[in-house]
Amino acid sequence: MVSLQRRTTDSMLSKNSFPTSLLVETSLRCPADCIFCPNKKIESRPRDMPWELFRKIVDECRGRGVEEFYPFLNGEPLACPFIEDALDYVSRTLPDTPIHIYTNGYLLDGDKLFSILRSNVGYMHFSIDGLSKGVYEQHRRGLVYEQVLRNIMGFLLRCQQQEREIVTRVVLTLTPLNEGEVEAFRLFWGSLVDMVEVIPCDGRGGEGRAPAHLDFRQSGCFHALSRACILSDGSVVPCCKDWAGYTVLGNVAEDSLESIWNSRDYTRLRDDLRKGIYSNFEVCRRCVEGAL
Repeated sequence: MVSLQRRTTDSMLSKNSFPTSLLVETSLRCPADCIFCPNKKIESRPRDMPWELFRKIVDECRGRGVEEFYPFLNGEPLACPFIEDALDYVSRTLPDTPIHIYTNGYLLDGDKLFSILRSNVGYMHFSIDGLSKGVYEQHRRGLVYEQVLRNIMGFLLRCQQQEREIVTRVVLTLTPLNEGEVEAFRLFWGSLVDMVEVIPCDGRGGEGRAPAHLDFRQSGCFHALSRACILSDGSVVPCCKDWAGYTVLGNVAEDSLESIWNSRDYTRLRDDLRKGIYSNFEVCRRCVEGAL
């Protein structure tokens, strides 16, 4: 199977008048305090995106050829108070757009599980950063490994019992603490899910967080060319790595996403990335310098 990253990169080679992939920060709530995540450092934005703003974003995507919708960015989507309504609204408004859920799995039970199965969720991405309890809980502080495993296994079983296919993917964020478990991790999860990927830690969050484990330029920048990221206050940033709003290109509470996407600054940023220029926008400079 072709990796999700490779398919995403290929689709970004052409110029689009509207983003084909959308990440929306529905909530900053999260039960975990992961060593590589800046979530607990974010204090200036609303904890939850206003419901009317979320609906405005979804409504603007209608008929625009959006290929991916992630109700997630810098938080745990299943901790969002309105996640079930959000999944229902996206499913009804954008019936041809697969929803992607990126979750640690800790809250995946009960009503949330059934809501996912009823909705247009086409992809489930599970962040699991170790094979052993000790290594996992070093990375995902505050979570209990046994509960995460129980929830994910229960979800996989329910998927087997329904006709509609949901693609499942497990992701390990590579750090010096877990790289010794990578081979066994791949073997264990490879027989249970559709995709297993190992992604190097990108160093987000600065002091007190795990440092970058690989220069992103070895794999190329695939974030900004056809994807828009919207923070909980409506700020549009070019990349999921821009957790702090270093480069805000507009706000969907004030302007349309289409006008922001086609603005001079956003167009220039995408042109820069195609040319390998990273010096004109703060988030790109920080990414290159390992200072996210």
